[in-house]
Amino acid sequence: MVSVAEIKNNSSRPRLLLVVPALHQGGFERVCVLTARLLAPFYEITIAAFTTEHTDYDVTGLTVVDLGLPSRAGRLGKLVTWQARVRALKRLKKKLGIRISYSLGQTANLANVFARAGDRCIGSIRSYQDMQNPWKIRLFCRRFDQVICCSAAIEEELRRDYGCGSAVTLYNPVSVPERAALAEGRAALFNEREDIRRFTERHAVLFMSMGREDDVKGFWHLIKAFAVLRREAGDVARAGLVIIGLGDFAEYKALASELGIAEHVLFTGVLHEPHPLLQMADGYILTSINEGFPNALVEAMALGVPVIAADCPTGPREILISGAGAPCGVLLPPLSGEKDLSAEHIPEEDIHLAQSMRALLESPREEAGRAGKVRAADFSMERYRERCREFLGI
Repeated sequence: MVSVAEIKNNSSRPRLLLVVPALHQGGFERVCVLTARLLAPFYEITIAAFTTEHTDYDVTGLTVVDLGLPSRAGRLGKLVTWQARVRALKRLKKKLGIRISYSLGQTANLANVFARAGDRCIGSIRSYQDMQNPWKIRLFCRRFDQVICCSAAIEEELRRDYGCGSAVTLYNPVSVPERAALAEGRAALFNEREDIRRFTERHAVLFMSMGREDDVKGFWHLIKAFAVLRREAGDVARAGLVIIGLGDFAEYKALASELGIAEHVLFTGVLHEPHPLLQMADGYILTSINEGFPNALVEAMALGVPVIAADCPTGPREILISGAGAPCGVLLPPLSGEKDLSAEHIPEEDIHLAQSMRALLESPREEAGRAGKVRAADFSMERYRERCREFLGI
């Protein structure tokens, strides 16, 4: 992290400011860091974060300014914080001579759009949850020079329902380590995390999912489906479920315990490099109620892991079904968003998910994951960089 005074202002390259609420584990935070690294040869880039507390991503070599303005509780607290963020961003833009500002995340959008300082101002919609607040969407559409959407479905809705002619689609970039780095990373992970090593050794079959502890991820569906699966005979009786992500998952651990599968479900917490573990999965399962562009789904595909995803808004359908080609993964109907932590109630949709998980194991892993690996190449870092430069306009 650096102070504004430490930033040199003698570059001839256009100055780009990336605005993000924080840099803890999350989809748009990851995209922010990747964007900074990918565009570094073409722009002088500064990341402005409202807070850098609990930073999970590697920002070594990047210029990051901590504005020291984390979220505050209450309506008045939010208003005061928003005003302070607008003032801080405007000062920063003027100080650095920013030509372009690009915000990721709704709170970043809300500050950036009112902090113009002669810059080209770009906002983004990173999740379908962001579409649930129409007045904010109308506000952004009128004021931003460009609105970048992480899925074509979101772009279509912005154009159709809000008349947002500046909306464009830019899929998130996906990158996974090379084979040698994966093996090295797995050895380091197992050395550091004995619990993960023992769990993977005890289970012949591994299903995995990634995401923070949030109701929008629908993890109760996954845990109930896994419990149904475990009741079957054969290899699935030795199956394990790994959920990677931020949170203590206390209520989900309780649900697993009530279902009698606690010893077969591992919550790893945050892993700074999850790919070496993710590669070991026999299946990746996405049970989200809504998404924007589920990065982890594509990362699993890029690693050759067969995937099952709920057809939630938005992302999974665009990722798994491309053009006239056959689906490159299993796409299930959308799942209920009504949270249900009752161990006695297993709905049909969760039974159906369990059946799909069972069917996934009947095909060789390499064969089942081949089409997904090919499709994941469409979301390459190079393609993202080219499109990003096009939309930034300088």
